[in-house]
Amino acid sequence: MRTRSMHSSLMIHYVWFTIMFALICYLVYSVMYDARDEYMNQTLPMVEADNLVRDQWEEIPYETAASFGGYVQVLDENYQVVFTRGHTDAESPKSYTEEELLSLFYESSDSGYYSIAPQFTKTGEKYHLLVSIPGGGIMKESRMVRTDREQTAYFVRLIVIGFVVFTAAFCLILWLYSWITARKITLPLRAVSSRLAAVSEEQQGEFLQIKANKELMEIQLNFNRMITRLQKAREDKRRLENDRTRMFMDISHDLKTPITTIQGYAEVLRSGLEQDDLQRKKYAGYIHRKALFIGALVNDLLELTKLESESFSYQRVKGDLAEICRTEAADMYDFFEQKGIHLDITIPDKPILFHFHEGLFRRIIHNLLANALKYNTHGAHAWLGLEERAEGLLLIVGDDGPGISEDLLGSVFEPFVRGDRARRNDGGSGLGLSIVKSAVEKHNGVVCMDRKAKGTVISIYFPF
Repeated sequence: MRTRSMHSSLMIHYVWFTIMFALICYLVYSVMYDARDEYMNQTLPMVEADNLVRDQWEEIPYETAASFGGYVQVLDENYQVVFTRGHTDAESPKSYTEEELLSLFYESSDSGYYSIAPQFTKTGEKYHLLVSIPGGGIMKESRMVRTDREQTAYFVRLIVIGFVVFTAAFCLILWLYSWITARKITLPLRAVSSRLAAVSEEQQGEFLQIKANKELMEIQLNFNRMITRLQKAREDKRRLENDRTRMFMDISHDLKTPITTIQGYAEVLRSGLEQDDLQRKKYAGYIHRKALFIGALVNDLLELTKLESESFSYQRVKGDLAEICRTEAADMYDFFEQKGIHLDITIPDKPILFHFHEGLFRRIIHNLLANALKYNTHGAHAWLGLEERAEGLLLIVGDDGPGISEDLLGSVFEPFVRGDRARRNDGGSGLGLSIVKSAVEKHNGVVCMDRKAKGTVISIYFPF
């Protein structure tokens, strides 16, 4: 599709604007000129002596002449003033000679207006009606109503020259103005276009820095915001790819060791190299424990993948959250006693009603208590607390054990991060806290670790 440049479009728009403006001016002028002529056609006859002649002098309409500061006079045959109406002063003549009257119409140097007409009475007496308006309120003018060929050619030449000069000046101003206006618009737009081209080619986008009108500055502001979001998205994508690579490496490492162990002991059993039944049972126990570890790892991976999937849907129902915490703690209480770890449970006796998914919430409490059990030794102290507040619920699981090193506090909720960062075969998958974080976020909650606490203290807040 062929398009015009900004410069050409502006010139065309300005031409149309000028045409429409000239047409409107012409129409307005025509209406005003016609209204003026109509008013003048109604006014001028009222100051012409021929139209003011009346048999009864008192009926002479002198008001129009008086509104211009003039007056009307009736003169007898000897040009003596016998009747006056209008604005006159003491110096106005009381009589005229024939020469004085002629001088008013042909030799007067002032800007006054004079009109005279004869008037006859029924008895045949002759009078004159004189209209006088001083001060230039009304003027008689001379007009040329017929021209010869030379004068016509001169006028035509003047008109053509004036039109050519006007057209040239108009076109120059039009081009210059549209060029300046287009430049103020196209330069910022070209800068935006070049930046967009760089972004579309997946290059590092740069911020716009242009000086323009308000609308283009708003485009610059929104573009810079988009660049900021794209940069953040690229950084998140790069971090996600690194995390995914690390996760695959961790999965491979966690699966390789037990699978190798299973393969080795299975080969011994298949070849009949075991010495007696006791050794056979021992090797079978190794294989069983490693198979359980692989099963737990796969289940945790499936659980984490399901929680992080946007298509994952679950139904939250209203229930007693305190009872869920109480039953989960009771199920693991014996394991804490066997290991010599004191578990303190602080849960309100009254029901705490909350909309939650029972399976996910049980997984949250189980994973946190399992970590406290796994990473603490005899004589340690662990606790589980649930507190109802005005705007939400606070769940705290902590212990006073060795805690987590400072360099892992920022990444402890990421997949395959363990408390000691060592790839030990402790039966853990390294996904427990990642599953906790995803499950909490599914309930619109926030999970965080107390960096200043002795040991490991994890707080979870669920808003109502």
